[in-house]
Amino acid sequence: MRIVYCLILIIFFLNNIAPAKDVLLDNPIEFSTKNNCKFDEFCKKYIDDSEIEKFIKHELENDYVVVSLDECIDVALKNNFNIEIKNHDYKSSKYEYQNALSKFLPTLNTTAYIADYQGQILVGGVLNDKFHETALSFNLTAEHKLTEGGKQVFQAKAAKYFEKSKKHEFNFSKSNTVYLTSKYYYEMLLAKLEIEIYYRNLIERNAQLSYAVSLEKSGFGTLFDVIRSKNESAIAKARLLRALNDFKISQAKLANIMGIKVDTSMLPCEKEVVQIEYIDKSLTMEMLFDLAKTKREDMLAYKDLISYEKQVKNVYYTDFAPKPLINFQQQFQGTVNAGVRPNYIAAAFMTWAPGENVFMGTVTKIKAQKEKIKSKILDYQNKIRNIEQEIVSSYSTMQLTDRELPILKNRVDYSKKSIELAMARFNGGKGILLDVIEAQSTMIEAKVEYNSSIIKYNISQLDLLYQSGIIDKSDIQDKYNNN
Repeated sequence: MRIVYCLILIIFFLNNIAPAKDVLLDNPIEFSTKNNCKFDEFCKKYIDDSEIEKFIKHELENDYVVVSLDECIDVALKNNFNIEIKNHDYKSSKYEYQNALSKFLPTLNTTAYIADYQGQILVGGVLNDKFHETALSFNLTAEHKLTEGGKQVFQAKAAKYFEKSKKHEFNFSKSNTVYLTSKYYYEMLLAKLEIEIYYRNLIERNAQLSYAVSLEKSGFGTLFDVIRSKNESAIAKARLLRALNDFKISQAKLANIMGIKVDTSMLPCEKEVVQIEYIDKSLTMEMLFDLAKTKREDMLAYKDLISYEKQVKNVYYTDFAPKPLINFQQQFQGTVNAGVRPNYIAAAFMTWAPGENVFMGTVTKIKAQKEKIKSKILDYQNKIRNIEQEIVSSYSTMQLTDRELPILKNRVDYSKKSIELAMARFNGGKGILLDVIEAQSTMIEAKVEYNSSIIKYNISQLDLLYQSGIIDKSDIQDKYNNN
């Protein structure tokens, strides 16, 4: 008798369903049963939270730009602010190096004067006649410091290493931009897919709640079922809001790294995520460690920075060296009336001081610089260790998700089959709607976990490319477009 009453109640629900609203988002979950529309229409009726629906419309049905990963990378490389900053730093270091080289040239200096003399001159107690004379003088001086005891040589070497360091930093900023753009794009794609899944999940949870309330009122259900359904509906709403927030954050992060307005509305073009092999799996962790030491531009920059500090130390040593100097002057002197006559002066000088502040100033500077170099070397080694740690982590994640994905794919397939069976039983009058909803809940979890694992796999591969210093824009774009 209770089963008959339950079937009558279900038929009553299905015959009084209002016309379904248009689905706001593409449904990523497809059913193969011919009666799928009945269940969908039943569920759509129970999206009774108008605020959630308005929020989704505002976030995802606004004017947005549909983008792909390769397009985002191209835009980022053109507009990224960090790349521009590093480019200007590199250009500045080039001019500083050129300035250091210019110190090998002599210094030139010219002076000239003209003076008008008139009056009387008292010579030997005799007052001469009045005179009026105009004196002329022109002086050209050339001076060369002969490298200041080697100081200019080491300053030029230091400037050269500094320029190389800045060039590596500029190149690394481009690699970093490619990596972060790819990572944030996949995070945005995952958030978009989760919104689609959790939106449908909220519809189903509200349907479950309505069904539980109806059963409880008719005497076929319990208050416990109603409370449980309310809890699941609240969880579904929270998950959807969290996915919407993740989507908005990932949009802003991607827009920022691309150098465009951070509130730009973007939507990834994919309807689903695809597993992509970005890295050669034959590369072992030890091989990746070696690549990081020789290929990572930021580590090459740091090594050049250490070499720069060593040259600065050598500059301090030159405080103890003699400082030779040569000077050449050509003068033209005379008066307007008597004419101008040339004369030449050539001189060589040598100065020497026992360092700065009676050698103690120089000694302490050298000692301080040596400690600074030791600190830089240890910092370099520590950075390499941190990179190796990241490589181990990403390598392990890649291997784990690679093994996990077939299992999760099977779980999605099993969930689809469970839904088909539950719906067949429900439409044939042998099952209850709650079985269909619970099967759908399992499908939601399986689909989210499967998508998350694919994204995690792709990002872990990108991270390995980045950490080992072999990330390449063209290679990423080609593999993305070929999948």
